[in-house]
Amino acid sequence: MLASTPSGNTGTTAVSPPVSPPATTAPSDGVQSATLVTAVGPDTYGAGSEGQQALQLLNAERGRCGFGLLAQNARLDTAAQAHADWQILNNQLSHTEASGTPGFTGVTPLDRVVAAGYVPGGVGEEISTLFYSGSIAGTGVFGVRALLALPYHQLGMLSGYRDVGIALRGSDQLGTTANRGPRTVQQFNLGFTRSAGRQEPAGDEVLTYPCEGTTGVFYEITNETPNPVPGRDLRASPLGPGVVVAVRSGQTLAISSARMTTLSGRTPVALRPALTRDSDPNAVLASHQAVLIPDASLMPNTSYTVNVAGTNDGAAFEKTFNFTTGAGAAR
Repeated sequence: MLASTPSGNTGTTAVSPPVSPPATTAPSDGVQSATLVTAVGPDTYGAGSEGQQALQLLNAERGRCGFGLLAQNARLDTAAQAHADWQILNNQLSHTEASGTPGFTGVTPLDRVVAAGYVPGGVGEEISTLFYSGSIAGTGVFGVRALLALPYHQLGMLSGYRDVGIALRGSDQLGTTANRGPRTVQQFNLGFTRSAGRQEPAGDEVLTYPCEGTTGVFYEITNETPNPVPGRDLRASPLGPGVVVAVRSGQTLAISSARMTTLSGRTPVALRPALTRDSDPNAVLASHQAVLIPDASLMPNTSYTVNVAGTNDGAAFEKTFNFTTGAGAAR
């Protein structure tokens, strides 16, 4: 069976305190203006490569849903490949490296990006792995789709970073398939520099992922660490993909109601209580984030309607949008 095991927590490590750009205010209404990236330069992963496919898909998803684009960063690429290789060489799945082990470049994600020459205001690391093949073919798209379906990991993939480094590495490349078995790692290192700060939506915006028109969403998740429902065996009792709701960082998001139905037939989907900072059993979410989680797998290749209402820093909002699942699942 395909196995995807995103590691650790959301993998977010920030320099303390994380530095945000000075707030900009629209003069007409006092609303903080967006600082989103809407264009980035071409990548150097190679035409049609797994890295290019991963970056293009991630930016397409972030861009359509209003989270802003990410620019390839060579130093983050270096850190990502080094840690992906370390995991394969040492048969590990972890955000933490042990000094003295083969391929060691730093204990924490922050240590490793600094060693690669990146000067961060904040950094994050998201990882998934597959155990069915040592070849990286197809892993770029898979890694993005899997991490964007998992409640905690999607928060990192959609956060206000500006830069990304991607490494898709396999045991065939590193020569460990014969003695360690097949393995691939999909490694995403994300960051923003102190000078650039985070990218942010406008203060009155409420973003979601999926959003209107999103397709290809993985229809179920059977593994995430940390487990969004502690004690539940997700392989025996899978969840549906997470639906992120987010506003500008530093603001407070409250969810008053949420519902999901199939687009055709309007069949209700059972949702778990909204995951928020106050209800999160793993203390990962911030005050500006929430995740809606279906309590069972969705159906593949099916369209769904989501309606969510609440407040953004006390201002009422309501959003309705449609998205469509694909045939894939995060296993």
